[in-house]
Amino acid sequence: MAEKEPGVCKKNICISTLGKFYILHDNEIISASSSRSKRMWEIFKFLISHRGKAFFPEVILDKLWPDNEYNDPNLVMRAQIFRLRQALNSAPGKPTLAANIVFSQGCYSWEDKTDYWLDSIEFESLAEEAGSLSQSDRGQAINLYRRVAALYKGEYLPELSFSEWLEPIRTYYHEIYLDCVLNLIDLLKAQGDYTEIIKVCEQAAAIDYFEEKIHIKLIEALLADEQTTRARAHYNEVTTVFYREMGIKPSEHMKNLYRQVGVERGNFELDLATIQEGLKGKEAVNGAYLCDAELFRYFYKLERLRFERNGNSILLGLLTLTAAGCAFPDKKILKAVMQDLEGAILDSLRKGDVVTRWNEAQFLMLLPGLNREQAGMVIERIVNNFHRKHSLRGLTLHRKIESLMPLEGDAHFS
Repeated sequence: MAEKEPGVCKKNICISTLGKFYILHDNEIISASSSRSKRMWEIFKFLISHRGKAFFPEVILDKLWPDNEYNDPNLVMRAQIFRLRQALNSAPGKPTLAANIVFSQGCYSWEDKTDYWLDSIEFESLAEEAGSLSQSDRGQAINLYRRVAALYKGEYLPELSFSEWLEPIRTYYHEIYLDCVLNLIDLLKAQGDYTEIIKVCEQAAAIDYFEEKIHIKLIEALLADEQTTRARAHYNEVTTVFYREMGIKPSEHMKNLYRQVGVERGNFELDLATIQEGLKGKEAVNGAYLCDAELFRYFYKLERLRFERNGNSILLGLLTLTAAGCAFPDKKILKAVMQDLEGAILDSLRKGDVVTRWNEAQFLMLLPGLNREQAGMVIERIVNNFHRKHSLRGLTLHRKIESLMPLEGDAHFS
């Protein structure tokens, strides 16, 4: 048994697609998926995402499962549609969603023949109405934008994260959501309601953490509300996570906000011991130091200067992930594997070694005080530690080592 959200869906049939997929018919969930029903529900999601458009069976199958081949696409689709209609006909004698699946002239389509509520339709309608009232009736526009934000509980059909056909639709709804949140913030700012702006931003960041605009608006609101300590803490948290997870450094807008959080607010520190505590950071680094590419360049130049001065051995390690034929990997697979590889690197290197995610598919490491044989053993330790817990998912891991200032006759380790 499930309950409709109060004040949202008032019809007998409710369909949710934003953040989570489910279908409620008279408060009963009829969309429970299993390994046997997965395909028919994907067909349902495709049809309802393209309401009013007709598709031949082979087109639907190719969009949903492009790597599969079928001797008889019509037979495959008929079998899946039959099972889907059975699942949707969960309340005999009452209007059901099955009537909306129409077959005409060899094509399948979704037509609105029975009454139902769909969150994405409501979402679009409220967003359009709010935009039209944003100048003439700001109070009503604020209320509508709040409802839009409440409806968007996450990306469109998130369980289909690797479906290419869905990306334009998912982006479309996300952009509507972001525009509405930013418009709501602007209207609240005109009223000086920074308390609600902070709340709106925090809720939006919980849904879409890697949207920098939301964090900028939150820090601005915290500063306007004279919550400088919270603003500084949030800036430090966000920039650290962006560096660690995506290799992204702060934009100029974010850097300007940091200046406001710091010096322009009169937060000078005159005690050297306190400054040193700040330099150490919140947590001591027990192993290798992970930094962004810009900071890595600085350490690289520093080590080269030390090499010129005292001749100590400094080696540069490179780990690269590629698909077959050294092609660039699929970004979604690459993201997960790179995150796993990062953990293996940090667990394997020594305290004082410096690591950066050089780009989407490569890690660079500064390995001071090692000869080539020792550095090779370090790289092998990373690879072995990675393979114990993780899979390359069809990718290839390439390894190389070079001196910072290569001497004649140096060979690559690969």
